[in-house]
Amino acid sequence: MPARTADHSRYAMHKARAGTRPAPTLIMMSDLSSLVEAPCRACGARLQFSAEAQKMRCTHCGSTEDVGFTRTKLAENALDYAVAPDGALSRAPTEEKRVLACQGCGARTTVNYDAPTIQCAFCGSKNVNPEAAAARLIAPAGVLPFRLGRGQVTEKFRAWVGGSWLAPSDLSSGAVLDNLHGLYVPFWTFDAHAHSEWAAEAGFYYYVPVQSRDANGRTVTTQERRVRWEPRHGSHQHFYDDLPEMASKNLRQQEDDIRECASFALEDVVDYDPRILLGWEAEVYSIDLRESAQKAQQTIEAREEDACARLVGGDTQRNLRVATTLSAQTFKHLLLPLWVCSYVYRGKLYRFLVNGQSGRIVGDRPTSGWKVFFLVMAALVALLIFGYFYSRR
Repeated sequence: MPARTADHSRYAMHKARAGTRPAPTLIMMSDLSSLVEAPCRACGARLQFSAEAQKMRCTHCGSTEDVGFTRTKLAENALDYAVAPDGALSRAPTEEKRVLACQGCGARTTVNYDAPTIQCAFCGSKNVNPEAAAARLIAPAGVLPFRLGRGQVTEKFRAWVGGSWLAPSDLSSGAVLDNLHGLYVPFWTFDAHAHSEWAAEAGFYYYVPVQSRDANGRTVTTQERRVRWEPRHGSHQHFYDDLPEMASKNLRQQEDDIRECASFALEDVVDYDPRILLGWEAEVYSIDLRESAQKAQQTIEAREEDACARLVGGDTQRNLRVATTLSAQTFKHLLLPLWVCSYVYRGKLYRFLVNGQSGRIVGDRPTSGWKVFFLVMAALVALLIFGYFYSRR
């Protein structure tokens, strides 16, 4: 990995110690019921990961056990690792897990606990069954554990839903929670060193006196703006660290909300441990590595073009040409925590997301037509009053 110019975060130092491995680990998702077992040492019942305690908690007696988070395996995978044209990723270790497929929308998630009925986090359907087909998938390198439990999310929702002045007055009391799903959402993160060569023309304004005649035939002199063009060229380089790309097709309709909500402190990512998923759902990535890598490259190229444009200088510019070369490209597969939620108000369904680490909420809230009307009227009255006094000056 190239040397960073900025201070290293804890996460960056863990990555540096882990190094880069030549090939990603794969997991085998199948319809087999080989679930992770974590029995309670006190009573033998099932343990689940508690977001509030950041420990494993017994569902029966309530006793807790430390997880033992580690950050020693967060290795980067070289992006030039050969992905075959058919998408196969061979010669890698596998493990088996249960994948549940929603018959309503096709979403694929993994769960590490048995439940008589499971409701889809995306469409709300309860027609969710173990998927019969097996699939070879790249295993997560790390996971960011949930920090907010169901009770905390409910409290934050109540504060948020009635927190808008334009919302109906009865929204806080009339909104009924419909779905609260703690879901580990798949992300790819990409590292790359970008080197860009650029060329452009920088324009500098200057003014010349120009004489003309007005309507009365008198000669008048005005200043006319012109542009002096100068060729410019140069280079720019930057290291992009952990550029995230969401790997869920099922959440694409909420991609803007996710971009706003999913600002994670990745220095808190820990080594992937399937016990952390106990009691939660984890979506299987549905946007593959190749597609996400291409999108990340486009994002980097756009950022490089913006950075080069700022180097051109001048009052204006034209004919900017940028050639970007990427090197030291690596990736990781991470599972990041989001609460995918919905509520019903006056018979209509509204969706919202909660960042499972920070608690930030982004989503839809209805507005009161009367409040919007009075706000517009108040603005018009203020504008009329301002215009009246301005005209009397």
